[in-house]
Amino acid sequence: MKLQWIPSTTLSLLRTVQWVGRQRDLKDVSLQKAIQPTVQSVSTRLINASIDPAIIWEHLIDEVIAQDNDVDLSPALCEIALIRSGHSDLQSDQIAMAIHRGLETCQRAISTRSPRLADQLRLRYAPLKQAYESYGPGLIRSVGKSIWNGSPPTDWWPSRVSVHAVQPIANGAAGASSQQASVWIEAVLTDMDPDVPEWLRLVYQLTCMSISSHTRTHNSSSGTRSSTDTATGDTANSSELPWTTAIVPLILSKAADAGMIPGGRFPLTKALSMWQPELPSAKAPVVERWWNEVGLNNQPTPIALKQLAAALSASSSSDPSTHFHTA
Repeated sequence: MKLQWIPSTTLSLLRTVQWVGRQRDLKDVSLQKAIQPTVQSVSTRLINASIDPAIIWEHLIDEVIAQDNDVDLSPALCEIALIRSGHSDLQSDQIAMAIHRGLETCQRAISTRSPRLADQLRLRYAPLKQAYESYGPGLIRSVGKSIWNGSPPTDWWPSRVSVHAVQPIANGAAGASSQQASVWIEAVLTDMDPDVPEWLRLVYQLTCMSISSHTRTHNSSSGTRSSTDTATGDTANSSELPWTTAIVPLILSKAADAGMIPGGRFPLTKALSMWQPELPSAKAPVVERWWNEVGLNNQPTPIALKQLAAALSASSSSDPSTHFHTA
């Protein structure tokens, strides 16, 4: 699997707008003040048209991630996001133009402060790229073999993946496209936590991407519907198997076995909080107990995942009676 690294100024813009639209603070206070009125104006226009701004940003981000380059924003791209969100009004072209004008205003504000953002991103992702190239390919192969009991399908890992490097705003974050073999990751210069290297976050997203692609293809052929949250990289399907949770201890375990991170008690709680922030912290001990008692090696993966799903569900209802059974 070859990675094509892209310094994505457009995706950096969209994530910044999305962040401010969620009423979260940027580290650059002056930039926040510069773009906040525009973001609010666009959001108000969308709400008045009965459109959820959060959904538009999600679809725009997904469209950009699906590209193999740092695509320029256009009214047509904004209209595609509107159509994907279910808006089919005859005025969609006018609303798309309003979104585009607002984004151009925000882009000018960002360019004023970071006129060479693409060059900065190349410098920022260089350490991450080097670390992944040193350790990632071998770990990726090991993870795939574990998921498939030694024999992953030939098309499990795509031959080429686009990696969009973006400006950090969330102290480390990543996600994947719902359409193509593409992921994005914040280009942080140093690891957010020394126990959980950022290149492992990239391995996690690449694995999530392959799981999503395989699940989508399988469900499509069987007539089952599936969905993907592109902003967070969370994957869900009708069976609700907790793939994205189960692979966290798998990746850490394989990295520890290979001496890539310290062995012994690996940092599962930290990794879950960093890679799956939407997962309640109280569920981390459930995942750890499942891994220690079941994991993905003692029985077929679907059975192990169903046991994890049952345990997570039981923990939500404060039912301590769930027991794991191995073959």
